Amino acid sequence: MARQFAIKRLFGHRWQRWLDRRLPATRTMVLGHRSIFIVPTRIGLLYLALVVLLLVTAINYQNSLIYGMTFWLFSIGLSAMYLTFRNLKGLSISSREAINGHVGQVFDIPLRLAAMPRREHLSLWLQYPDNPGQQLSIHRGESDTFPLSYRCHQRGYLSPGRLLLESRFPLGLFRAWSWIKLDFSTLVYPYPEKSPFVFRSGDGDGELLGATLEVRGEQDFRGLRQYQPGDSMRQIAWKQLARGKGLMTKDFDSDEGASCWLDWANARGDLEPRLSQLCGWVLEAHQLGWQYGLRLPTQELAPAHSEAHLGACLKILALFRLDEATGTRR
Repeated sequence: MARQFAIKRLFGHRWQRWLDRRLPATRTMVLGHRSIFIVPTRIGLLYLALVVLLLVTAINYQNSLIYGMTFWLFSIGLSAMYLTFRNLKGLSISSREAINGHVGQVFDIPLRLAAMPRREHLSLWLQYPDNPGQQLSIHRGESDTFPLSYRCHQRGYLSPGRLLLESRFPLGLFRAWSWIKLDFSTLVYPYPEKSPFVFRSGDGDGELLGATLEVRGEQDFRGLRQYQPGDSMRQIAWKQLARGKGLMTKDFDSDEGASCWLDWANARGDLEPRLSQLCGWVLEAHQLGWQYGLRLPTQELAPAHSEAHLGACLKILALFRLDEATGTRR
């Protein structure tokens, strides 16, 4: 059993290497002789057996009617093979960028199919392995963009593998297909694990749960109000006082200006669990409106709060030590 598995695995690797040389990854592919494979289906094999049986019968009995029937069926089979191949030939398929997401999420990958001016492509079947497929047709001179579902299990750049494009049109006697490898720049972030924040307390070795390192409290300005005993001197509206309008205090919505560092050293587990924990912290800190920084063993982003900062943090987490993860390509 183990030997059979090893042989199957070896054959699979050689098949993939051969496909990579013959059909490399690309953004757009136009199907042709080099990229289309075709074989008879089970029905096609039965059809061929029937033709052979009729031919033997015609030879034995020297019957012209059976001869005619045999050659007529044979010509239909040849025509079916040509039409099945032609149903894919000339079809253009290109990739569009999907929205960035997280590991475990189902991505709707937009694909664009375009037909030649005088050719239509009917009853096409598209599917990524182990994911739901979709059947569609592209009429002559038209193009269409549609999403194809793919559940991603690996962070980094989206790499769904080879896309199966298949057709058995018109008679189902032959199966024509192609394995297309499309290139994407979509990012797949680590799975966001929800867990309490863990911060280091200053220079010591202790840890604080659910706390921030410092609070600035000067982010969301609401307006001015009358000064009350106990208000911070940093919040006094000195310009209003200089204009003779009395002692006023700047009011803020909250202390959402909290600043913190999300540190690799404070996460637990191996590579992927730590990245998932940090990803969850980044998302939660951003949602709370904090100024947050990200610190990894080889990279660091200073505290900030913006959509661009969130994207930069998630990108670092998605690509961190990608070579140690299996199935990555960059």
